[in-house]
Amino acid sequence: MHERRTCALCGTETVDHVVLSLPPTPCANEFVDKPKDQARYPLDLQLCPSPSCGHLQLAAVVSPSTLFDNYVYASGTSPSFVQHFSNYARRAIALLGLDDKSFVIDIGSNDGTLLRQFIDHGVTRVHGIEPARGIAEIAESRGIPTTVAFLDPAVALGLRHRFGPADLVTANNVFAHIGDLEQATSAVRTLLGSRGVFIFEVSYLADVVEDLLFDTIYHEHVAYHTVRPLVRFFDRMGMTLFDVERVPTHGGSIRVYVASDNRGVSPRVAELVKFEEAAALFSARTYESFGERIRTQGQRLREHVASLKDDGWRLCGYGAPAKLTTLMYSFALDANDFEFIVEDSPLKRGLFTPGTHIPVVGPEKLAEVSAQRYCALVFAWNYYDNIVAGHADWSGLWLNPLTLERLDGEGS
Repeated sequence: MHERRTCALCGTETVDHVVLSLPPTPCANEFVDKPKDQARYPLDLQLCPSPSCGHLQLAAVVSPSTLFDNYVYASGTSPSFVQHFSNYARRAIALLGLDDKSFVIDIGSNDGTLLRQFIDHGVTRVHGIEPARGIAEIAESRGIPTTVAFLDPAVALGLRHRFGPADLVTANNVFAHIGDLEQATSAVRTLLGSRGVFIFEVSYLADVVEDLLFDTIYHEHVAYHTVRPLVRFFDRMGMTLFDVERVPTHGGSIRVYVASDNRGVSPRVAELVKFEEAAALFSARTYESFGERIRTQGQRLREHVASLKDDGWRLCGYGAPAKLTTLMYSFALDANDFEFIVEDSPLKRGLFTPGTHIPVVGPEKLAEVSAQRYCALVFAWNYYDNIVAGHADWSGLWLNPLTLERLDGEGS
């Protein structure tokens, strides 16, 4: 781990500009096969003080190999996310006029879910870049050619020599994970052809602040993006951020379009910059208030949990996403509160949650305890409605830990 001292987008000194501190946690996807001591790292956020930037970033940067070598998140386990990627591929193909001769590269390609959508829609020349070997092997088994590596200029140059320039480079829920954004962007430029386009999706800081999505702050996410700093960053890198869209994934994200040449810029870009400035996303006071809201919500949830226990309810969780770790530590919840966590992904079942060491089990566990008085907190809150609808026959309670929305097992 090292402490970042300057802004990743503009280079301004940031070391004395911490605006929010959450409790230190283990790495959010460091699930273990048995309870054991795990290193905890700080979760301090720095706000760039430059009046032309205002980028928000994590101060503690954990080694990428620590975070991703044994990664246990797989995109294809969520049907709604697969559908999102299908829509994404169709839109990109239509926008850029891609066909069977076009070449698409996906950075952080995971199990190949997005690239599979491009293939299914007729763009068959694809290639993934994925550092987690186990996940990359899953992609390869599904017919997605994948290079096991972190993207850097050498990897990009090697791929360009092998396959030629890319018409499209994608990076979804990846651009927030990269410590050296200048190096990564230079590598993207190497991959792209003269008319190539880089499209990436990231969680949108405006949604994080507005909807109190603080649990999306964890060590994989070293950057918390807004449009204004990105416009200036890509301009400095010799590229053009020419369009941006808000999309609903992960509680609210932006899909950013960047060209390797000059082209007309959509009015949506200036509109979102104006929106961000009006929302005071570049003011330290916003994050001081954000911290107070987190503490208030934590107190409300702990009181709710205590009330459920007093009423004879036993507690479990549904979903073991990375954000579970931040929520548990921020709200002082642990294995004394939850007996088990149900998880759809087989990669996490049979393991224990990072630091809190709650056993992770499969969905069949719900049927085993259906006749008992259990309340399930849905830690994968972005799939709350889908999860509840998928278990309509369960007799327990459902609870959203961020909104405290509560449903009985029949959805009433």
